[in-house]
Parts: sequence; structure tokens; C-alpha cells
Amino acid sequence: MEMDDFDVYPISHNGRVYNIITAMDLTFREVRGLIDALVAMKAFTAGPDAHEHGDLFTCAVEGFVFEVDVQGLDVMVYRKEQA
Repeated sequence: MEMDDFDVYPISHNGRVYNIITAMDLTFREVRGLIDALVAMKAFTAGPDAHEHGDLFTCAVEGFVFEVDVQGLDVMVYRKEQA
């Protein structure tokens, strides 16, 4: 996957606007489920509990496993596989 293939999709969810950065087609249910899973994993936490830049998260959502990187409110989706 080349960086030129990635698009940015701003998504408003629970009062915040996230940027989903991906080269894949994702459904709204997948995106919202992915954001909820990342919130539960404290991926968007600032301060001493914050994850280091470059930490990848693996989330199972809607029958798929996603591998993503989180930087602020930007969510870069690298991989989507059948669960």
C-alpha cells in the first residue's frame, strides 16, 4: 500500500471528530465500532497514560480484525482481515 492510496475521512462520533486515514473501504458500523474499541483501549488518552507514537492497536470489530495507529484523533488503518 502506497501513501498516495490513503484518503482522510473525518468522522464525528460521540462529540469528537476523528480522522480515519485508510486506503480501504470501511462501513460506518466498522468505523464507529473501531473508534469505540480504541476508546476502551485508552488509545486517545493524553498525559502519563498515553501510548507512544508508533504503537499499533489490534481491534476486532464487526467480524474483522483491524490493525491501526493512533496519533491524537487521527486513526490510520493499515490492515483489515477476516476474524
